Amino acid sequence: MVKKIKKTNKSLKTKIISRMVILLVMLFIIIDTIFALNFRQESINEAKIRSKTIATIVRDSLTSLMVMGVIQNRKIFVRRLKQASEKVDIRNISIIRGNPVDKQFGPGFKSEEPTTADEKYVLATGKKIEKLDETFNSVKYRVIIPYKVTSRGAVDCLMCHKAKSGAVLGAISLTMNLSSVRAMTFRTIAQTSAIFFIFLIILVLLFFRFLSPYISLFQKIEKGLENLKEGEMDGAFIDEEGLPEDEAGKVAKTLQETSRSLKGILSDIDSKVSTLIGYTVIKTDNYLKDTIKIINELVRIYNFKKVIENDRTKKDIIKRVESIIRDYMCFENYAIYEVGDNNKMNLLAVGSKINLGKNDMWCGRSFLEDADICRAKRTGGDVDSLNFTCICPNFKFNVSEENEGEAVNACDEKYNYYCIPIYIGGKVGMILQLIFDNDVADFVHWMIPYIKGYLAEASPVIESRKLMELLKEQSIMDQLTGLYNRRYLDDSSENIVSGIKRRGTNLGILMLDVDHFKEVNDRYGHDNGDVVLRNVAKQIRKSIRISDIAVRFGGEEFLALLIDIKEGEGVAIAEKIRKAIESSPLEIPGGVVLKKTISIGVCEYPTDSDKFWQAVKFSDVALYEAKENGRNKVVRFTKDMWKEEGY
Repeated sequence: MVKKIKKTNKSLKTKIISRMVILLVMLFIIIDTIFALNFRQESINEAKIRSKTIATIVRDSLTSLMVMGVIQNRKIFVRRLKQASEKVDIRNISIIRGNPVDKQFGPGFKSEEPTTADEKYVLATGKKIEKLDETFNSVKYRVIIPYKVTSRGAVDCLMCHKAKSGAVLGAISLTMNLSSVRAMTFRTIAQTSAIFFIFLIILVLLFFRFLSPYISLFQKIEKGLENLKEGEMDGAFIDEEGLPEDEAGKVAKTLQETSRSLKGILSDIDSKVSTLIGYTVIKTDNYLKDTIKIINELVRIYNFKKVIENDRTKKDIIKRVESIIRDYMCFENYAIYEVGDNNKMNLLAVGSKINLGKNDMWCGRSFLEDADICRAKRTGGDVDSLNFTCICPNFKFNVSEENEGEAVNACDEKYNYYCIPIYIGGKVGMILQLIFDNDVADFVHWMIPYIKGYLAEASPVIESRKLMELLKEQSIMDQLTGLYNRRYLDDSSENIVSGIKRRGTNLGILMLDVDHFKEVNDRYGHDNGDVVLRNVAKQIRKSIRISDIAVRFGGEEFLALLIDIKEGEGVAIAEKIRKAIESSPLEIPGGVVLKKTISIGVCEYPTDSDKFWQAVKFSDVALYEAKENGRNKVVRFTKDMWKEEGY
């Protein structure tokens, strides 16, 4: 980390210095360019002024020579003028005569004749021509200035010349060498460049001397902010030793205090949410991600709890738990068992990516008959196969096929299991079993706290639904016989009839009454009478299908609804019930053996009646016929049994 900071610090210094140097060099280039351009322009302006001055001097001198009558000596004047001009970098100075002068005074010297197109153009138009000729080696400024006839000013041209006002009498052509000016400009730029680079070196040295501590501080702050962004609160702390006592140092100290405060807040959030959901998520060095993770988990559990609280049945909640285990926790092999009231184990849900065989369970069959065989149920604690080999002999791959349920010496180490007891109403009510391979064992143990969090939320809701189902069951069940009561029949008759109509089948209605039951109560007491009723109910349940419905209609009278039977089949089933009861004598205290019989009336809906309750009444009429004709009989309802006009 130290090497990385030093390397980054060096890189930062290099960047700042390089950018500062580039900026200053660019500024220097811009300033020198402006200086050179201004110097060039001033030089050109100076050349224009000088050329105008020379042209004026030449004009006035020629006028003076003309007035004094010695104009013929002008050639000497021009030669001396050239000699004098060369000392001030003026080259190729010449005087050109115009046509008005030649016409009045005759042709002049050959050197006074125009030789270039520019000179002829100026004489013809009277317009001045300026040209700047710049090459790598030299800079020349050439100008041709015309002399026009004028009567204004100090010189009245019309006194000597016979020409119209504005006519071109001649021109002066001269070339100025500005190369020395450019050379001086370059020397000046070179001198300023040398001064600039000396200043730049001094500035860089001063930067290293005075700004290095601030660069180091900035690097620490940058690193701290990066760690803060990544949630590494400890990495955001800055060593306060050597901090400058200025605004920069205050910024570093503020970052330090902010990091400590934020770390405390996030730790407090983590602690409170962990207390709320009942477990702590796996920690990393990233406080922000850990906080987001635990808050997301809280939201998921809240949504899960909110959903299951609106589920109507225990079965729906089990499906939700199964979905969490399978889809969210990604377990393909699992099972959920329920401990029944009779201490038997019921399989509620199972997941498997392999064929488990006919039992379709991860545990042996004896497990279903006695819940205490389950180690998790018996101990009330987690069972982890990785803690001890073959810790649970009831696991499917730890038992032999010849003697299922008994422990064997060899265990299949391909599959591991983790069983979690789920407490409902203060005792173990369910078991969650997770099956996994060796290569995902660490992942499973990492997920256990999360799974328990969801189970903890589901447990009270399952308990509530079980209680509701129990209350509902008690309200529609006869407590003595375990059969449905009359209330159930009242609530469910419409649904039963609707199903028969929809499927187009028949409903067999059997009305059953125990023969001479009052004698049992009078002679042997009501307790023994209850024994008789429970036995009758037992034989009825054994003689009908699971889909059929048995109801205690009242007293010693029972009703059996045979769902989806063929026409006439009700009599055969009734006869089966009658024989079962007749052949099942009861021994009561005192060595007395009771052999009871039953009479049964049979009616079929809609064959005998298209009204359900009328069909029930008809079965009761048939039962009356059985009683009248000797009891212990099955009588099928016929229309002649109904003597009244209407129902």
